[in-house]
Amino acid sequence: MNDSILIVDDNDEYRDTLCLQLMRRGYQARAARSGAEALARVRESAPGVVILDMRLDDMSGLDVLAEVRRLTPAPEVIIATAYPEVSSAVGAMRHKAVDYLCKPFSFDELETVLRRVGTRREGEAPEPGLAAAEGPAPVRMVGDSAATTETRALIRQIAATGVRAALITGESGTGKDLAARLFHANSRRAHGPFVELNSSAITETLFESELFGHEKGAFTGAVRARRGLVELADGGTLFLDEVGDLPLPCQAKLLRFLEDQTFMRVGSERKMQVDVQIIAATNRDLRTMVEQWAFRADLYFRLNVVPIVMPPLRSRREDVAPLLRHWLDEANARYGKSVHGFAPEAEAVLRAYPWPGNVRELRNLVERLVVLARGPRIQAADLPPEYLAVAPPPPPPPSREADVAVAGDSLEDFERAHIRKVLARVDGNKTRAAAILGISRATLRIKLDAAVRTA
Repeated sequence: MNDSILIVDDNDEYRDTLCLQLMRRGYQARAARSGAEALARVRESAPGVVILDMRLDDMSGLDVLAEVRRLTPAPEVIIATAYPEVSSAVGAMRHKAVDYLCKPFSFDELETVLRRVGTRREGEAPEPGLAAAEGPAPVRMVGDSAATTETRALIRQIAATGVRAALITGESGTGKDLAARLFHANSRRAHGPFVELNSSAITETLFESELFGHEKGAFTGAVRARRGLVELADGGTLFLDEVGDLPLPCQAKLLRFLEDQTFMRVGSERKMQVDVQIIAATNRDLRTMVEQWAFRADLYFRLNVVPIVMPPLRSRREDVAPLLRHWLDEANARYGKSVHGFAPEAEAVLRAYPWPGNVRELRNLVERLVVLARGPRIQAADLPPEYLAVAPPPPPPPSREADVAVAGDSLEDFERAHIRKVLARVDGNKTRAAAILGISRATLRIKLDAAVRTA
């Protein structure tokens, strides 16, 4: 039995959130939204575990289970349903389902079942993705620069205080999502769920339903009740990525929730309360947006208790080499390659590159280089042309004393200009200037006298 998990559910939000939470905890998780898609995935590569909803749009969960058993007896199947029935439970057990969970269930309940599945076969070693998952997967912020070290320490310090809201800012690609996961891993809610919402991908009309959930019949298409993200994140962290893209009406609803963490599902009159830590992130200048009335000042100050700013990669070039090694190891494992590293010339080019796309650009480049690698090491010639074409940084501007106009193009003109620059650099000390120029002090005096006569 392998260690992958297939989640089969026609509720997009539930399925995707569960898949995300499993991956955050170190599991290999895939998702299917229908019975037909689930069976196709089983044919491609039989998973170790199937978490199967009983009511799907195209076929019943029992039919899917029976077909899975016909294709391969290997997967352990966990039934998850919001409509528990004796007949379906009996049918599930008949087809050797390992457990039967009633929605909504906590992640602790699911992990208990997954750990039991990992050690179910007598004499079989625990599966690496199941029994070994006793806690959240470790989160690493790679880098040894002073900027990265300080950022790591700040995140851990703030997270340990138990603050309910935090704001992470920085350019696109600097790793704000990684900082949010590190914050969660070092907080008092580390063993709770980590739920993520991309604020730029949600419309104003859907925001309330996505965040707070809805009751059956609350609007056209609401064929069943659904928990929102704040409920799914109860006891853990809700990460609002790109919070600067939220429309103003959505900002007001988010602020009201932050005040006391109470809410009502759409279509419900019952107030509910959760215990959720909110981490927001953005690459936009929220202070300027506040001044332009594009972002609520009260929400900005509610989130920005202690600001966490992710530094761009160009300001921490010492991190380029360890990041290259980190992403190289990951890409090797993902694609079954054995690239041993970067040639010194290639690494020097990448350290000098300004990285406008930050860590995300570096990661994508390493993945591309590993996929296309033809030798044991990545050479400078293997780099894309745009990385090789970066011009070296310009030299520092000369001091005013050294800013001497050259009268002509003769060798004597350049020599006199060079002598004057060296003299300016050593504050007129002729002995030091002569030593730098590699001539005697007497020769220097002769050349200076000649320069005066021709001036």
